[in-house]
Amino acid sequence: MQEQDFTLKVEKDQVICREGDLTRDLYKIISGKLMICSRKDHMVTPLAYLSEGDYFGEFSFFDNQTRSADVISVEPTVLIKIPQAQLKKQFPFWLIHASKSLTAKLRLYNEVIKSKGIKKKNVESVKALSIEEQRHYYQIISKDE
Repeated sequence: MQEQDFTLKVEKDQVICREGDLTRDLYKIISGKLMICSRKDHMVTPLAYLSEGDYFGEFSFFDNQTRSADVISVEPTVLIKIPQAQLKKQFPFWLIHASKSLTAKLRLYNEVIKSKGIKKKNVESVKALSIEEQRHYYQIISKDE
């Protein structure tokens, strides 16, 4: 697999994937910044910001389930897209099995956090979006749905 064949350049405010999508690719951020977020009605909640060197999409890559969150570029970003077809070519069976097991646990924890929330003490969390920012990102995510 040659890296340049899988390089993607995305502009600011571009949706890379949506919660519930059936895509299975794994991504590595070469440069730029992304926001991982979830939606409930018209409310957009940022879960994390990712930047150079970070990966995302590993849940669907390993367990073949739908995407667990929306991913939006908050600045121009360069990504390496690793197709799921590379999984069996690059990883031994035992590592794939262990990754699926770990992913199942993480998906369960994510659902608990989504439904019940989590209380943090003395931990810096991701800053909530303003109403205008929520409206902006909701329009971007909802476009073409």
